Amino acid sequence: MQGATAAERQQFESQGFFTRERVFSQQEIAELREAAEHVHSQVLEAADRDEGSAIDQVDVQKYQEVLGSTIKWEWREDLRAIRSMEPTYHLDARLERLIDDPRVWEPCADLIGTRELSLFSDKLNVKRPGGAPFPWHQEGPYWAHGAEDLERVITLLVYLDDASEDNGCLWVIPGTHRHGALKTFDDRGTLGRLYTDVDRLDEKPYPVALPAGSVLWFHRDIVHGSKSNRSEDHRRAYLLAYQPAGLHQWRNGVQRDVATSAGA
Repeated sequence: MQGATAAERQQFESQGFFTRERVFSQQEIAELREAAEHVHSQVLEAADRDEGSAIDQVDVQKYQEVLGSTIKWEWREDLRAIRSMEPTYHLDARLERLIDDPRVWEPCADLIGTRELSLFSDKLNVKRPGGAPFPWHQEGPYWAHGAEDLERVITLLVYLDDASEDNGCLWVIPGTHRHGALKTFDDRGTLGRLYTDVDRLDEKPYPVALPAGSVLWFHRDIVHGSKSNRSEDHRRAYLLAYQPAGLHQWRNGVQRDVATSAGA
């Protein structure tokens, strides 16, 4: 099973997401973890050599351009770690190979309605022990500036570690994608305009706690976020977003079509 089933399509339409457990083997996930740490160490070393841009602080968050990627640093000064980096695949061939894996792109192709795809975005999320939460938000309003076909962007998350409520797993609010772009905050700094005011919603949050190797597919407008990592375990995940072929990536304007013939 690789393409989206009828039940998965129905859940995506009604709830805004669906999941599959243990899509990747333990050996495959071990290799992807190595890739994630390789990328992480490359960025840290380059930043230590002052090869990145000046750090741009927006509210409490710190951003920096390093090795062709936008780096979001952890909030805490004593935690030398990256929260996320986007794009990422150009820094490790193992991550780039994943883009062409039919186990991740075929369900997206079914949902988008075309077998010919290109990459919209890729991002590595890293939540170390003590890592900060990420507020409720939607991808759609954030991606609207620069997307060439936003209505046909489908996102997925590959779980590189077991994700639990303790280590800051992703939470979603099922059904909220049906509302479109929701009200954000005008009084919480610059970034508040990207965070969703969930007090206006009737739907209830749901923790998407899954074992390593699992995959979550979700709609760009489903409200989602995460809590802090209260455990001693890492919570790493790799995000991929697909769109119809021939379009350009959101962050860098590069066209990276998917080798879909490999899954034919």
